[in-house]
Amino acid sequence: MKSHTLAIMIAFGAIIAPAKPMIYIAILAIILDTFFGIWRSVKLEGWNSIKSRKLSTFISKSILYTGGILFTFFVERYIAADLLQLIVGIDLLLTKVVTLSCIVIEIMSINESYRDVTGINILTRFKKLVLRAKNEVDEIKK
Repeated sequence: MKSHTLAIMIAFGAIIAPAKPMIYIAILAIILDTFFGIWRSVKLEGWNSIKSRKLSTFISKSILYTGGILFTFFVERYIAADLLQLIVGIDLLLTKVVTLSCIVIEIMSINESYRDVTGINILTRFKKLVLRAKNEVDEIKK
């Protein structure tokens, strides 16, 4: 019985292998958001503001994001793969889009936490940096 369970787990791990890096990236974004949320709570309200209920969102978000990524992966891999390859030609496009949307949600949350503590909007500063770099590259090309 134990060897059958192990064989099933190994087979499942092999089936989802292409989606594992995307799951790891999404969970890393959740971990970073959790650290920024703890930092914000401590800075604004002190150590007593940290509650297990707030920290439990880490688990629920991890399960939700992993489930969403895996569901999209299975649909794409076993139902829509041929059609998507004909149209776009990018492997696991839908899974990558779902993963990117999970990461964008976490980045927005990290930005909110950072802005609440420091008053600086990271995304606005990043946009200004990219525009300035683009203008310098355009000047060099002239």
